[in-house]
Amino acid sequence: MDRHVFISASLLAISLAGPAHAQDATTSGGHSETAVSAASDDESAGASAGAGHDTAEHDLAAPPAILENYGNGGFPITTSVPEAQAYFDNGIALAGAFAHKQAIEAMAEAVRLDPACAMCLWGHAYTLGPTLNYGVDEEKRAEPRALLKKAAMLARANGSQFERDLIAAITPRYRSGDTDKSDKAYDKAMRSFAAKYPASDMAQVLAADASMLALDWPDFAGLEYAIGLLEPVLARNPDHTPAIHFYIHATEIHGTPEKAEVAADRLDAMELSASHLVHMPSHTWYWVGRYQDAANANVRAVGLGQHEVAHMGDKAADEVWTVPYHAHNVIFGLGGALMAGDSRSALMLARPLVAMVEKAEDMHPIRQLLTAAGYFALARFEDPNVVLALEEPKPDYSKAAWHYARGEAFAFLGNTAGVKSEAEAIPVSINTIDGKSSPAPEHMLSISRLVLQGRAAMMAGEYRNAAARFAEAAAIEETEDFSRFSDPPAFWYPVRRDLASALLKAGDRDAALR
Repeated sequence: MDRHVFISASLLAISLAGPAHAQDATTSGGHSETAVSAASDDESAGASAGAGHDTAEHDLAAPPAILENYGNGGFPITTSVPEAQAYFDNGIALAGAFAHKQAIEAMAEAVRLDPACAMCLWGHAYTLGPTLNYGVDEEKRAEPRALLKKAAMLARANGSQFERDLIAAITPRYRSGDTDKSDKAYDKAMRSFAAKYPASDMAQVLAADASMLALDWPDFAGLEYAIGLLEPVLARNPDHTPAIHFYIHATEIHGTPEKAEVAADRLDAMELSASHLVHMPSHTWYWVGRYQDAANANVRAVGLGQHEVAHMGDKAADEVWTVPYHAHNVIFGLGGALMAGDSRSALMLARPLVAMVEKAEDMHPIRQLLTAAGYFALARFEDPNVVLALEEPKPDYSKAAWHYARGEAFAFLGNTAGVKSEAEAIPVSINTIDGKSSPAPEHMLSISRLVLQGRAAMMAGEYRNAAARFAEAAAIEETEDFSRFSDPPAFWYPVRRDLASALLKAGDRDAALR
């Protein structure tokens, strides 16, 4: 599948600094070993960070804790060990909360407690991925293949028909060869499984997840199938956290986020400890115009990540950037705060983000694009003299965002020459994007430069010229390459708003209304 389809789950829902299987539990003590400044230049580092899981981590010196308040989704399995059932249920909840490493550990513990439990082996294989946020390459599929082979053997001896069918349905997910074909085969098998067990909530949720994994853009039929599976689950079990999670993603990608508003509100009301689930309602709220709610949710999610780092003992504050999805929470919170005019939340989120960028020697262009949100927030809300005193970052696209922020600061101070100078300092192209990467960082250069040029023209009373610059920027902002690329939008506001303002100043009311 083309994982760029998942604008809500692919490029942004990652730690800027490392694997998605790093710790996501406020009560756990692990952390990713990948440093912010050592981010890979490979496209997959930006789009599917965390694609692997170190199996050595499964051999724990002490059993993992059962993490409370991370959601639900567990279901009875064939086991004579109550503790194995408890860890299995917790693993399902953690997987549904995208607490990936903890989910793997919980399922591995269930297997340790009951090696004869077929579904514990299934759960261990399931939590090894892939997910909406990352794929699993051929090498990484060997372990879950072996787990499922053993699970199938055990299920034939003592498993229920439901369990035997579920193990058989997931097996194509890890077969050798083309991973896209494996995803599609898994989708097909899970559709049959869901149809056979319509009363099983998790059968429907797992099939919806499989359908979304197999999507090729545009594939609204696959999304509509997933939505159609999840809605009956939520009708009979409105607090089913994995169903809510996937429903929010499916409706957002489908372009009907309003369908999930009630579910998002219910998820928020649960006051969970899983930072990703605390964040998730904002994927709906942002797109229905509840910008302040989106900002508030992510401020809370960021707080959970900071709480984790505070309990790491000797870890530095910068370790928070290794917490999975922390950067996504920060960036999404900035998106909401910028649209809501919430200067307090925006500055609280932006200052550490910009400080992190200032320390980086280099970052993947995609990461530079996403972290530009920090500079946009400072440009809008920070004292302009503080903005002008910011250290120049080393990464090239980040440097362009820095120039943009300086240009906005000069505009606030009434310095037209300064605005023009900063616009000219933003390069036309940096040319570090390969053919496999999104052109969005290059588009950001154009939008930023054109907006500053429009700003300078407005200051000079050249309203027609300003309108032309804003119109060009808005057209780029609204292209498929840019507008569908990120969630929230990569540029901090709709430039068409300034186009309307320039047209009004030019006396063209009709054009402004259009």
